[in-house]
Amino acid sequence: MQLTPVTAVGLVVALAGFTLLDRARRARDGRRAADGDAAGADSAAGGDTAGAAGVADAAAARPLDLREHAWKWVVPTALLVVVAAEGNSLASIGWRVDAPVRLLQQVGLGVLVLSGLNVLAAPLWARVGDGGESLTVGIGSFASLSVPERLFVAFTAGATEETAFHGYAFERLLSLTGSVPLAGGVAFLAFTFGHLGDTWDRHAVFRIAQPALVTTLLYLWFRSLPALIAIHALNDALSLLLADRFAPDVDEQAASGVDEQTASGVAADAETGPGAATLDWLRGE
Repeated sequence: MQLTPVTAVGLVVALAGFTLLDRARRARDGRRAADGDAAGADSAAGGDTAGAAGVADAAAARPLDLREHAWKWVVPTALLVVVAAEGNSLASIGWRVDAPVRLLQQVGLGVLVLSGLNVLAAPLWARVGDGGESLTVGIGSFASLSVPERLFVAFTAGATEETAFHGYAFERLLSLTGSVPLAGGVAFLAFTFGHLGDTWDRHAVFRIAQPALVTTLLYLWFRSLPALIAIHALNDALSLLLADRFAPDVDEQAASGVDEQTASGVAADAETGPGAATLDWLRGE
């Protein structure tokens, strides 16, 4: 296989698409924060600006977090367009299923290996870096989401990340170089460092390197993208469904200056309001 401009674009999207989306989101949020500060300075004489801004921030915090994950679907959507433009089939990015029973066996074994290694390595990780505190805080940040929202985040992570890093990036790099170690190594590194952002800091990403390596090895074993998507999504779902155990205590939130009545009022409005259109929601409007 020769490198074409279309495939080059696909590799950029697969390896750096999530990072570019994250940077674009941060730049947008930075501009909004600057505009909000300017508006607050202009209306400071009213005396209620800080409170109103606090309510607005509280109302925006939850949907903004979920929008961050919803936008991740842009990457696999773009990659499907690239695959079509290349004239290739979905099988060229790992969409292979031998048989339903075989698929279930692969998923069951993969989840067992992934979760089992996490448990076995936990005592070792507790002695490295910050002892897992950053990862715990990151998981706890999803406690504000409902169970369906957490499952959406888990499925989104499995489908979008596996399609990008192992489905497209690995398969194309393998076709271009013929080197399994090179293709797998690049996919592993992109997968690991692609998680660095607001939710996961460098300590958490260091821990994420373990499941990133395991999923890469599982893909080399199974060479089935549907199996890896299911394994990844189920593993994430197990963690996110336990997010409440890692969330900050209510007393700690109160000590940090959160007004419980304001927060409950914002939550009630969010639950009973009609909601915005899908595009407005994604744009943060």
